[in-house]
Amino acid sequence: MTSPLIEALTSALGDEQIIVAPKEIESALRDNSWLSPLLAQHIRELKTTTGKTLQVDAVVIPNSIEQLKRVIALAVRHNVPMLVRGGGTSNFGQTIPLHGGIIIDIRRLTGIIDIGNDRITVAAGTIQGDVDAAARARGLELPILTTTYASATAAGWVAGGHVGLGANTYGTIWDGNILGVKLLTAEDPPREITLTGDDVLPVLHTYGTTGVIIEVTFRLVPAHRWVEAVGVFDDFSSAVRFTAALADQDDIHQRVVAAQDAAISRGFTPLRDLFAEGQSLVLMIVDAERVGRCRELTVQHGGRFVPWKTPEDADRISIGLMVYGHRMLWIKKLTPQSAFLHVYFSPDRYAEQLQALANAFGSGLWLEFKYIRSRWLRALRGLQGDGNLPAAVLTLVPGDGDTLHALMDFCKQIGVSYQNPHTFLLEESGLFPDFAPILSFKRRVDPKNLLNPGKIGQGVRA
Repeated sequence: MTSPLIEALTSALGDEQIIVAPKEIESALRDNSWLSPLLAQHIRELKTTTGKTLQVDAVVIPNSIEQLKRVIALAVRHNVPMLVRGGGTSNFGQTIPLHGGIIIDIRRLTGIIDIGNDRITVAAGTIQGDVDAAARARGLELPILTTTYASATAAGWVAGGHVGLGANTYGTIWDGNILGVKLLTAEDPPREITLTGDDVLPVLHTYGTTGVIIEVTFRLVPAHRWVEAVGVFDDFSSAVRFTAALADQDDIHQRVVAAQDAAISRGFTPLRDLFAEGQSLVLMIVDAERVGRCRELTVQHGGRFVPWKTPEDADRISIGLMVYGHRMLWIKKLTPQSAFLHVYFSPDRYAEQLQALANAFGSGLWLEFKYIRSRWLRALRGLQGDGNLPAAVLTLVPGDGDTLHALMDFCKQIGVSYQNPHTFLLEESGLFPDFAPILSFKRRVDPKNLLNPGKIGQGVRA
């Protein structure tokens, strides 16, 4: 039997923009939450209880903002949950509906709306790689570029991502890199709200629970000619010291510098001819004008500098597809049962904390080390002002729940804070110093709690 909402949506948009076939709905339920064994288990249990479509009635594909407004108004009128979806590249279950309803696919809402000397405004469904390409045509670039730039949408990344290539220089989405957002409220009829400056904060990385984003204004910076290289070191400690030394070089523009211990290095199969068994790697993307200085620093720290890719080397896979979110995909090929934990060290104790982790978990913990320059993340650790923050994505092998919770508890004991990618709840993510403003804004723009319900667990009136 067709529900009243589906009938109303079909009447408003037509059959071709309403998908109700179970198989097609299932394909819209895929994201990268399988990277977490705990989230994957939760989703399997949810499907066992509710069915393979997770009680989703339809996928709706609006062709325009006016159609999107009609979809929202009808869902609110019928009290049906909505989940807005882009490219489905999220890692934390952001696009998994926990209470059924409808999925709204925004990928037809695309285009560059405006571009200036320091900003670019785009429609919600515009692919991030296209945004960066439009900027580069003017000698500019996005300061932070998600590694999933080929498929991630502008609104999807703002609502679900937070770091990427360039984070070690320009920080996170909370560090002034999102200049504005235009969104629709979950009301009948929806209101348009434009946010700028710090007013955008309740929308960032809140999984689409705080409004339906229709436009994003990104900060732009002068473009660099990026070249890629690999530092090869006999031991992980040397790789870490080099990474720390390079982070102190403010005159060397960096897009990523990430040390990988020997266990992780084995997973990067395109690089296997560059190093011997047991050696650790530092994956680098740096400004072409400072490559000579990077080479000198590598040698000074006992490493070997190996050029990998220039912008003209189209045949070689980019190191950008081996770091941040993509890095976990390579590791999963080596050890499918692994789990990950995003951690932040004390700037003056990182070597001690790394060693403590290695001693406590031995070969069952694979270590990465990098820096992020973020006022936001530093504030979460009680640190004031700008500056680098040593960070890592720890790989736990195997990644069962008991061992994962033991790792989290141990991190707390040694003063290592973490972002928790194994929960659907935003409050538990460890990324928000004060959740009250998000709850307050949520009540203003989604009074019935219909936007991605279940992702905010406290204080929301249903």
